[in-house]
Amino acid sequence: MSLDLDPLELLAAALMAVMLAMPIAFPVAAGVIAAPRRIWSGAGLALGLGLLVGVGAVIAAHFADRQGVVAVISGIALVLGLLGAVASAVFIVVRSDGSMLTAVVGILTCVLIGLAEPAQVLPAMFGLTQSALVALTAVVIEAVVVALVVAALVAAGGRVRALQIGVAAASVVAAILIGVGALVVATGDAATGPLLSVPLSTQLIVIVAVLVLGTIGGGVASGVRSRRDADAEPVTDR
Repeated sequence: MSLDLDPLELLAAALMAVMLAMPIAFPVAAGVIAAPRRIWSGAGLALGLGLLVGVGAVIAAHFADRQGVVAVISGIALVLGLLGAVASAVFIVVRSDGSMLTAVVGILTCVLIGLAEPAQVLPAMFGLTQSALVALTAVVIEAVVVALVVAALVAAGGRVRALQIGVAAASVVAAILIGVGALVVATGDAATGPLLSVPLSTQLIVIVAVLVLGTIGGGVASGVRSRRDADAEPVTDR
């Protein structure tokens, strides 16, 4: 591995980092939204700290030649984080206001995925370049993009309840796709990178489609519930 910096390789790695950040952002966003609204900033902080530690661990492990240990730990953390994301998605649907339990699950989801994601991304970057500097820079870019996309999804979901349902549905699909991809990598050639059991472009299309359909379904369900509540209100004579 070299420390050369080829602008074209860096551009390609940065674009790949952006694409890889999109699917994982949905499970993390579900973890944030599942918590009570007053704790969303705390969950976001947990994600940021997790990503920061994860990036630092990846960089340190690379130069200390301990990538194998970090890969095993990150794989376990990723699986636990994805399970937490699925649970968070269920919480979003059944309990819109959140609770202490949903807050704990959501924050743990953010921390675990934040810790795991940088190590999951690094093999894909080394599939594009032999430069450690380019690969590690792309890992940092991916972490930043994840945080930005999660912030955007949470901000939008905070305004529209139906979008929260859409994010929950998309997070379940994303968690399944990411989990299957990670399993393929763990049992196959790790140099091929994560999330390649299903083409990344296909993953993005499926996740966005589920987001749209889930949002529409959430909007219809909210409208029906509001109409039922209105019909159930007693009529008073003035």
